[in-house]
Formats: sequence, C-alpha cells, structure tokens
Amino acid sequence: MSKKMIQAPHLKEQPNEPFSDLIVLAGSQAWEWWGKGKGEGWLLLCQALQHNATQKPIILDVKQLNELERLAIVPPAQRAVRLIQCGELSQAQITALCLNLAKHSKVDQLALCNCIGEVTENLSSYIKRVRQDSGMAEIIAQEGIEKENNVRVDNMSPYIEKRKIGGKSGLYRITPKLDKDTGEIIEREDWLSDELEVVGQGRSDEEYYTMISFKPHNSDNNTLLALPLKDVGERTGWQLLRKNGLNITNNQRLRPYLADYLQDYYQKGFYRVVNATGWQSGAYILPNGEVIGEPKTPVFFVGQSANNKGYGVRGSIESWQQEIASNVAGNPFMMLGVAVALSAPIIHLINAESFGVHIFGGSSTGKTTIANIASSIYGHPDEIRLSWLTTPLGISNEAQARNDGFMPLDEIGQSTNRKHVGDIAYSLFNGVGKIQGAKEGGNRDLARWRTVAFSTGEIDLETYLTNVGIKTNVGQLVRLLNIPLQRATQFHHHKDGKAHADHLNHASKLHYGVIGREWIKHLIDLHHNNAIEPLYRAILENRLNTLPNDCHSQVKRVMSRFSILEMTLKFSLDFTRWDVAECENAITKAFNEWVNIFGYHSREELQVIEQVNGWLLANAEGRFIRYPIDPTQREVNNIAGFRVIPDSKSDEQEYFYLYPMAFDEAIKGHPKKQACQILAEKGMLKRGKEKGYGFTIKLPRQIKGDRTRCYLLYTLVESEEEENT
Repeated sequence: MSKKMIQAPHLKEQPNEPFSDLIVLAGSQAWEWWGKGKGEGWLLLCQALQHNATQKPIILDVKQLNELERLAIVPPAQRAVRLIQCGELSQAQITALCLNLAKHSKVDQLALCNCIGEVTENLSSYIKRVRQDSGMAEIIAQEGIEKENNVRVDNMSPYIEKRKIGGKSGLYRITPKLDKDTGEIIEREDWLSDELEVVGQGRSDEEYYTMISFKPHNSDNNTLLALPLKDVGERTGWQLLRKNGLNITNNQRLRPYLADYLQDYYQKGFYRVVNATGWQSGAYILPNGEVIGEPKTPVFFVGQSANNKGYGVRGSIESWQQEIASNVAGNPFMMLGVAVALSAPIIHLINAESFGVHIFGGSSTGKTTIANIASSIYGHPDEIRLSWLTTPLGISNEAQARNDGFMPLDEIGQSTNRKHVGDIAYSLFNGVGKIQGAKEGGNRDLARWRTVAFSTGEIDLETYLTNVGIKTNVGQLVRLLNIPLQRATQFHHHKDGKAHADHLNHASKLHYGVIGREWIKHLIDLHHNNAIEPLYRAILENRLNTLPNDCHSQVKRVMSRFSILEMTLKFSLDFTRWDVAECENAITKAFNEWVNIFGYHSREELQVIEQVNGWLLANAEGRFIRYPIDPTQREVNNIAGFRVIPDSKSDEQEYFYLYPMAFDEAIKGHPKKQACQILAEKGMLKRGKEKGYGFTIKLPRQIKGDRTRCYLLYTLVESEEEENT
C-alpha cells in the first residue's frame, strides 16, 4: 500500500501555469528568506526574476527536506521549476528532490539557482535520466541511506541557528553532546547576538563587505548594514554593529564563532556598495539612502549627509501643486528656484558640469521664500538646507553625499570666513575632492561628484569677496551664477506680497518630498526613451543664436546652464502645470539679469582693465613724478614712474611710464603676458618696437637720462570704459 503524500507548503496556492517557472525555495533558511512575502532576500529575488512578490513560493525548509520521500512538491502537471537555494542544501538533498520530481510530476525543465536567481546547475537532463534508468532509483536510495548516516554524524557538530530561549530571541551556538548513559543528545546553547541574516556580499571600489540585515529593538523596520570585511571580528566591527542597534555577546570565547557566521555569504546576494548618492546602476539614491528605480545590481549607500533625516515625505503631488506650484506661477524668480532644484538629477544624464545659482537682494525681497520652495521638492526645507558656515572639505564631503543632487545653502552672509566662501564657490563645482593618503600607503580614490546648488544673500559673491580684498576668479562667476532678485508681483488669491510669501513659507513645510521622487522616476523613463538630450540640444542651439556674434565663450558656457533650466521646466510641466511660454520667459529674464552684471565679453579682460585703470587713477597724484617737471609738486615717495601731462592746448591724452615693479603691482593677480595682451588690445598699453623686450620701451632721454625700460600706459576714459562693458 502506497504512502499518502503530504503537500508542500503553499502547493495549493500555485497558479495553473505548467510551462511558467514555479519558484521553490529550498534550504535551511527558506522560511526566513521568504519572510511572509516581505523578506529582503525574497524581494530582491523577485526583482531579479521579475516575479510577482505576492505569489507565494513553495517552501522546503529543514523539516520538508527530511521527508521528501512522501512530499508532493509541485502540481503533477507542472513542467518548469526554478529551485532557489536558501541557506544549506546538501547534494544528497538535491538528489532526493530530483528523484521526487521525476516520480511525482511531469517536470522536464529544472534549474538550480543561487539566492538571487542565477542558474548554478541545469538539472533537466538529470531528471530525464532518472525517469529512463530503472536502476537509478536504487542508487539514489543508497545515497539517501548514506545521507541519513552523515546527518547523524553532522548532528553532533556545533552549529549556529536562530532560537528563542527563555524569552530571548537571537542567534545561538548549539553544541550537541551525546549522553553515553541514556543515548540522549544534550545541547549546550550559547547566545551570540540578536537575530540577524547575512544576505550577501558587498563590494565598493575600495573594499569588500558582508551585508547584514537585522531589526533593532523597538524598531519597525529592518536595518541593512554593510560591514567591512576587514572589520569582521575586530573591535571596530563590533562597535559598528552595536552603533546600529545590534546586541552582541561580550563573551570573547564566543565572538570568533559569530565572526565566522558573519562571513557566510556564499551562494547569497551581491550588492554594489557606494559612498556617493545619485545615479548608481540605473537607479537613483537619495541622501538618506532611499533607492528610486530598479538598479541593475542591488546598491547600498554607506555615506551619510549631514541632513539625511530631512529627506522625508509629507503631502501629495496634488497638494504641492495646489498650495505651492499654483502660487509660484507668473513669478519668474520663484520659477527659477524650482528649475534649479529640479535640474540637479538631470546634469548627470546629459554629462553636464556642476553649477549653482546665487540670488541676491535686500531684506524682504523673497530670497528665503524661494529657497524654501526649491527645497520642498526633495524634503523639509529647514532640515535639508546647508550652511556657508563650513570648510571647503566639509562642503566637499556633503557634495559627495548629495551627488547628482540639489544643494540649498543659507545666506552667504552667515559665513564668518570669507576666504572659505571663495574656496567653496570654486571647489564645490569643480567636482573633485582633495587627494588624501591611505593608511595602507598610496592615496585614496578621489572623491567625485556633480551637484546643482542654490544660494542667497544680500550682495553678490564678487562684491562679498572684494569688500575684504579677496580677488574673485572668473571660474567662480561662471559656476555660481549671480542674479539680482526682483520681488514677486503675482500674488494670486492673496491680498499682498507678505501674505503670499507667508503662505508659501508655511506650505513648503507641509508639502514636501513627493514631487522630487516622482520627478526622478519621470527622468528614468525619459532617459530610457532617449528624450532628454535632443530637447536640451535644441534649446541650447536656439538660445546661442540669440547671443551677439562677438560674445565670449564664457557667456556661451553659462547659456548652457540656462538651457538646462529651461529644458527642466518644460519636462516638468505635468508636475507644475505652468505655461510653456511662461517658463521660457522666466529663464530669459534670469539670464538677462545675469548678463547685465557679467557682460557679454571676457570677464578676465574686464577685471584686468578695471584693476589697472583704477590703480593708475588711485596713484596718479602720489606716486608719479610729473613731466614736464612741476616745481610745486611735493616730494614723491615710493616712485612708480613718470606721469606725462600734455600741454593744456593739446588734444593729447596724458600717459604714464611705469617701472616694471610698479607694473607688476598694477596687474597683481593676473598673468603678465595675458594682462599685457589685454591692455594693448584696449589701447591702454603701448607696444615696444624693439625685438626681445616685450611690451617695454625706453624712457625718453629728456625725462631721464639713464633711459630705464618702462611700460607706457594710458588711462581709460569713462565713455570708452562704458562702451567696452
């Protein structure tokens, strides 16, 4: 009489799809892996196989594997099975599984896979041979007997498993011992740690990790932790585990067993460990570690933003549109703030450089309101905003933690070190950190990032730095765009500007985070459809055609930033519900305000001309000997040269002979060759005619007999200066 077959867990709930892969989780950790449909391993597996996570798999844990000879594993008509190894699964057990399926089903496609769905062995031909060879059953039966004998021996070896003893759940090391008098197996149970699961191996560009999942006490969510392999079993490793809420034994004798267990990640998942956020493996990581999209390989972020807790969600798309976007419409500089924030994830997708926007104006012009609106796209405005009161290294670390992301900065005047502000304005957008040595020798990998920043202040960056004698580099001004702010004029249903601003400031702290996440999902779709680059190129070409023919390349470079902002607003119309023409006008107005300050021509040229002209005017009376000689002139100290004053009846312009050291002083901070070229082209410096002496000429004999070589300079007449700017 044949034995009655017992159904495997979830067998009744399998769909009638015999030719589709039926998922079977088999091994010592099968139940934990599934986790009632919410296990991290199960969800990663479903993602890899594109399997519906709500469809329960067949479960073959230790109990089921020990009674395979009377277990109905799959529906009798099933043809395709994917066997997923979860934890320990011996060759004897795999063989017994094949025998069962050969006898009790029509399965002819059987794949043994690791825990992330990768095929490790195709067992289809083995199943076929078992069915065809009548003697195979005897061989398998003998293997089963040997397996049982081996199990008895193995059962006396220490092992680690999850248990709950005396109300305390966790990992226990079980040491079996045979009582020779009674034949009973007595177990010694040593607690090692809270319950945890080693879910796979991780690897960054620099090192390897073991990936551990556990639920800290009084927490509703599991914590996934990347523990560096070099720290496993070391003091630093135990500290990291405890810091993240995992209780571990203090018994030094037991810790090595736990350390070995933590390295048991073979046949499990693989993670790409990164220390930068943004676009990684086709998905996007927010500064709080949240992953948007489906990465090609699971990714884990080990860095941390100083404001990572601010990236929460409140409200909905509809509430943000109604309370914020609708009240921003028609106000160009508020729309500009939204464009800057939304553009941050785009620059990577079109391989653009980092940049930022600095809006400036007096108090109560709406600077803080615009910053709050822009910040609300990704999180709570107060909690994700950074401060200028930091160091270049601090801001570089934060930029890496917000790679491909938005960086709102508070008022520039908050900084107590203006030199740091100048350094930050350059290094932040340079996108590369400082070279740092590694403990093991050599250097660490360079930190790299892309970002879009938004800053506010009462004055522009150049004035802010110049006021304390710090020269502004043109590179800073084409990376951080200084735009004078104009107040909002469209108050919508609010009675005045104050009521309008108050509403937006309040609303930005009630409706935040949702738009940014949905926007990034939208960008993933646009990128997959190759829709981003063509629109950007079309907008850039159109905007470049509006520039003067003699426009400098610096301005064209900046125009590419404004083209990104326009493209961003056009792609986001479904989120903002703004008008296309309104978006174009907002960006045009912002560019016009910027170019009114910067100009269409080379900023370096303007800086050299203004600096030298200002130096001549400031020192004309006190440091130059007049010619013709003026007997009434006071004694000149620290002589810079000679000032030639033409006859009052002459139309000639006065000019100056500068000694070389005085000329170096006048052009301080600029390369001499470049400065000479600029001044000569503007008619301020007369070229020498003798070869080999550059721009210097000899003093006329009537001025000084030794005929020292000098630079002959003219001041720039005001009307000419205006014409050149």
